[in-house]
Amino acid sequence: MDKDIIKSTLSVLLNEIDYKMVENLIGTYGLNRYTKKLKFQTFLSLLIHAQLNQTESLTACSKELSDTEKLQKHLDLVSISTAQLSRKLSNLSPEIMERIFKSLVLKVQSVLRTPSIIREIGKLLVIDSTTMSMSLGQSPWANFRKTKAGIKLHLKVVVTKDITSPDQAIILPAKHADRTQMNLLIEVDSDAIHLFDRGYVDYKQFDQWCKSEVRFITRLKKNAEIEVLSEQTGSIDGHIFKDQEVYLGNDLNKTKMEHPLRIIETIDREGNPVTILTNCFDLTAKEIADLYRYRWKIETFFKWIKQHLKVRSFYGKSENAVKNQIWIALITYLLHILLQRKIGYEGSLLDFKRTLVNLLFEEFSRFVRTIYKITGRTSKGRRKKDWEREFQVIEKQFVEGEVSHLNHLEYDPLFL
Repeated sequence: MDKDIIKSTLSVLLNEIDYKMVENLIGTYGLNRYTKKLKFQTFLSLLIHAQLNQTESLTACSKELSDTEKLQKHLDLVSISTAQLSRKLSNLSPEIMERIFKSLVLKVQSVLRTPSIIREIGKLLVIDSTTMSMSLGQSPWANFRKTKAGIKLHLKVVVTKDITSPDQAIILPAKHADRTQMNLLIEVDSDAIHLFDRGYVDYKQFDQWCKSEVRFITRLKKNAEIEVLSEQTGSIDGHIFKDQEVYLGNDLNKTKMEHPLRIIETIDREGNPVTILTNCFDLTAKEIADLYRYRWKIETFFKWIKQHLKVRSFYGKSENAVKNQIWIALITYLLHILLQRKIGYEGSLLDFKRTLVNLLFEEFSRFVRTIYKITGRTSKGRRKKDWEREFQVIEKQFVEGEVSHLNHLEYDPLFL
C-alpha cells in the first residue's frame, strides 16, 4: 500500500523538506541543545502551520496548539508557552531558514519543466522588492525614515505561463536601496533573461552585464541621455512605435556606456506609453514588449503572499524574529508549489491553498480526491438518456457479431 494513503496532508506537505539537511543544520548549529520540549523540527512545523492558517500572534499559536488534538498528535507536543515560541523565533539565526529555503528552491527547479514563454529563451527571471512597514519605536534597527521603519524583501522569481516561484531572496532593513542588491540577484546565464524596473538602473552595471552576456529588459528613466545609432521602422499595428540602437550616458560626466543598448517604445494595457531598455538584439521588438509585461507577475506574487500568508504583521520585533517569519512564509509558498506539482494540479493556487488548509489533518488521499472533485465538477444538471442512440449501438453490435458480452449480468448498456 502507498504510504501516502495513511499519511495526513500536512505530513505529506512537510515531507517535501529535506530533513537530512535539517538534521545536519541541527548538528552544526546545536539547535536542539538544552531544549526539552520545543525541538527545531517541531518549531518549524508549528510556524508553517501558523503561516497556512495566518495565525495572528504567537499567543494565538500557543492557544491553537493547546486546543487542537490533531495538531498535538502531529507535533507530538501538547502545549508550548508564548514566551518559549518568542525566544526561539528571536534567538534562531535567519541563516538556518535561508538554507532550508534554498534547498527547496533547488527542488522546485528540478520539477519545473515547463516550456518557455516565447521561443527557447530559457529562464525568465523577474527581480523586484517589496517593503513591509513596522513600528519605528518597537523596531529601531529597521528605521529608514525619520518616522518610519520597515523590512524589505529583495526577490528574484522564475516566471512561466502557469507559475511564479521564488528563486533567490535577500531580506534587509528597508533603507537599503534596490540597486545595491542587484549583483547578488543577477544570474550569469546567457540562456536567462532578467526583467526589472527603473529602480535598478545603473549604467556601469549594464556595461558589466553586457560583457558577461547577462541579458536584461528594464524601463528607461525619463531623464536618460541618449545617442541614437540606428532606428528600425515601428509597427503601429503591433503597438511598437520606436525601435532604436543607442548609447546611454554622457562623455562629459563620464557616464557614457561602452556597449550599445536597444530602446523600444510601446504602450501598456491602459494605453500609456512605455519605454523599454534591453541588450537583447536577437528578439523582435514585439517579443521584448510581450516579455516585459510578465514583470507584473512578481507584483501579483507579492500581493498573494501578503494576502494569504503571514507577512503583513510580525510575531516578534527583533531583526531575527522578523527575518525568520519572512523566510518561513517563503518556505511555505515553495511547499505549496511542490505539493501542487506532486499531484499534477493545474488549478488556482488559492483554491489549492484553501482546500489544503481545510484538510490538513485528513488523509492525503482524501485531499487529492477533494481537490480533483472541485476542478472536475462539470455537472449540467440531470441529462436525459438518448435511448434511440443506445438501441442503435446494441443493434450494430449484433449485426457485427459482437454479442458475447451481452450474456454477462454485469453488462449494462447505460455505461457504453
